[in-house]
Amino acid sequence: MNIYDEFFLILGKGITYQNCKEFFDKASITYEALETSDILHIKDDHLILKDKKIDLSTIDHIIISPGISKKNSTVQKLIELNCSITTDIEILQTIKKSKYICITGTNGKTSTVNLISDILNSNHIKTLACGNNGVSVFKSLEDNYDFIVLELSSYQLEYIRKLDSHISVILNLSMDHLERHGNLKKYFLTKLKIFDNAKHKVINNNLENFEKDTTFGIKNKSIYINNSPIDNLYFKNYNFVMYEDKKYELNGKHEAYNLSACIAVLSILDLSIDQIMFGFSQRFHLSHRLERFCTYQGITYINDSKSTNSDSTLNALESLEENIILIMGGDNKKISYNSLINMIDNKVKLLILIGDNRKYIKNQLNVRIDTILLENLKDATDYIFANLKPNHTVLLSPGSSSFSLYKDFEHRGNHFKNLVNNYVNRKT
Repeated sequence: MNIYDEFFLILGKGITYQNCKEFFDKASITYEALETSDILHIKDDHLILKDKKIDLSTIDHIIISPGISKKNSTVQKLIELNCSITTDIEILQTIKKSKYICITGTNGKTSTVNLISDILNSNHIKTLACGNNGVSVFKSLEDNYDFIVLELSSYQLEYIRKLDSHISVILNLSMDHLERHGNLKKYFLTKLKIFDNAKHKVINNNLENFEKDTTFGIKNKSIYINNSPIDNLYFKNYNFVMYEDKKYELNGKHEAYNLSACIAVLSILDLSIDQIMFGFSQRFHLSHRLERFCTYQGITYINDSKSTNSDSTLNALESLEENIILIMGGDNKKISYNSLINMIDNKVKLLILIGDNRKYIKNQLNVRIDTILLENLKDATDYIFANLKPNHTVLLSPGSSSFSLYKDFEHRGNHFKNLVNNYVNRKT
């Protein structure tokens, strides 16, 4: 592929389009961009639009937004016509031969790619985290990096045909995105594509029956790599990680799992545990992941808007003490919430369900604690402030996406923080 002499069609005008457009414009690469709705139909190898038609034989490659399902009728037709479908990842890898660390999983992808990058950079190994974490993969062309850490969603992996990877990692797997993939088996098969052509394969030990080189996990509050514990390293209530005579602050159980994956990856790169823990202490804390952003009248407010499934909410609850006011709900995704029942009954004092799936979640959980159903996040925060109880923790951990109301989890999390902070500022 000589991209500088070829003509691209970008289908969909989301983030992938924006990143490709910026790069193509700078590099003077010829392209056209369309929404699927712009295409009336495909006839005689031509895309028929409202005001013109495009001969598919003139298009060298088609980049399809990961948000567009393969079930889309236009996409299916393009596949039937054997059109060359590529991705921004594959374009990058034709230009930049580098060492790529590729990360996927249902939960923890963004935190892990950023943590790996932070630790490597802290040890003077020049690294960029990019991909599904919101940083354009083409940013890696702006400098010479020792490693490029790529976050890859299942939607991206669905379209990738060839992935060059030095180390590939599957962090975990849980019930999510089944409206796209159909069932858990197909979802996992899509995730497993990250191992194609990978030099090293790293996987959560809960999934270790599959082909791998290295496994990682947590057992008895210790990190296990290839079923052996790391000496002198253990977690204390998932608020701290202890290593030898040092104590490092930990932001919950989910970060413990992220650290275990990082150790598995960085050990392959011959970093010592001392180097890894030094980098861990220098890490940048991401927003919207168990983010303690406000304490007012004895109540702590935590923004865990990144939670879009039950496993991420479970990790959040496991990381906190009792007396929790939990806000859940969002889009009506038909996923199981049964795994939360015991944890909610043991730790949560009040469950507030909002969004389109509030009744669905209530029927799934059937918990013993007080539960109220409200329309949206504003209603939930208004209710909490009208019934303030000191020594409680208010946790937004939706266990759902909310695309019907918000652009993304950042938009939702920022709305929650603004609602709380505006109230507190008025009172103070």
